[in-house]
Amino acid sequence: MRWMRTRGTVRFRALLALGLSAALCGGAARADTVTAKGTVLKGKVTGLSSAGITFEPEVGKGAIVVDWKDVEDVNTDGPLQVLYGEDGRIDAPLQGYSDGKVLVGDSSATATAVDPTTLVSAVTLGPDGATWQDETRSEFRFWDGHFDLGFNLQQATTNTTGFLIGMETTRKNAPTRLLIGANYRFGTQKESGKPRTVIEDRGFGVIRLDYDITDRFYGFGSGDITYDAIQKLSIRGIPKAGVGYKFWEEKINEDKSNFLSGETGLAWVYEKYFESSGPPAHNDYFSIVFGASAGYWLPYDAHLGWHMDYLPAIDDWANKYLLRNAIDFTVPVFGPVGAKLAFLDEYNNSPAGDAKANSLYLTVGLTVGW
Repeated sequence: MRWMRTRGTVRFRALLALGLSAALCGGAARADTVTAKGTVLKGKVTGLSSAGITFEPEVGKGAIVVDWKDVEDVNTDGPLQVLYGEDGRIDAPLQGYSDGKVLVGDSSATATAVDPTTLVSAVTLGPDGATWQDETRSEFRFWDGHFDLGFNLQQATTNTTGFLIGMETTRKNAPTRLLIGANYRFGTQKESGKPRTVIEDRGFGVIRLDYDITDRFYGFGSGDITYDAIQKLSIRGIPKAGVGYKFWEEKINEDKSNFLSGETGLAWVYEKYFESSGPPAHNDYFSIVFGASAGYWLPYDAHLGWHMDYLPAIDDWANKYLLRNAIDFTVPVFGPVGAKLAFLDEYNNSPAGDAKANSLYLTVGLTVGW
């Protein structure tokens, strides 16, 4: 009996070893492969872009981008959603790379040859195929953006309530980028024994077009409009145009990069105020544009962004100017939903007669990206 138990134990261990070996071999067989400069890399292809293949090696941590000029072959076990050109789409595995084109299809015989320079995006699909997010990505392939919602409530000696609602979307189709955005803030405050007062009532909208002249230089034209009842500002309109330069850029992938840029140009600032206890009733001047922007991706896909513009009057730069600073910090929470902290500071050197020159806004809320 002891001999039979021992024999059974040996047989069980052998079967277990065979099972593990088969599982490991099967996992290896299912690994995606990228051949670059004579080296075969095994791991997972997570995306394609006009810059190259985003690939996670099976050894080590993190993703790498393999430039198309170094690629000799690529194969995936699972399907990708490959978007190319104005409306091209294929949901299928990658079957190889030949004559400067990536082959996408259910088999090498029926695969479609796609020129990498026409790629918009390519992401892996799950076992259930394309989700609603994948369908949305296909339909709005050149668009991405976010929707923001914030709310604050305080119940104490002073009761305060307020909200922020905003949206920003960008259409990227090299060499152009079109940005459209708007937001509205409203808040009230009530002290014990006193009527409720409005402490925040501000709307903002912007439209901007950028055109890449070179990898570093770009031209831009934009217009923004502001309404702020607390600052007695009936309307502020600022059309501006100029050129910008990227001082530093670090590509993470096709959609993400760390950067620092500056820009200059000309603008016209027009401000009309509500009735106030003193001048001015309105304010307008031509201005030189000095601007700067930066963005940096942190661990866990957190992002820090900053934008500043300084608009001094050409004929009276010391006494007429507008300085605006905006900082936002976003941390992913679940899927497309993230937490967002936004900071906005505006200094208007020529405010309404009974308004302060500086306005500071701090908002905490949720953001949904697409």
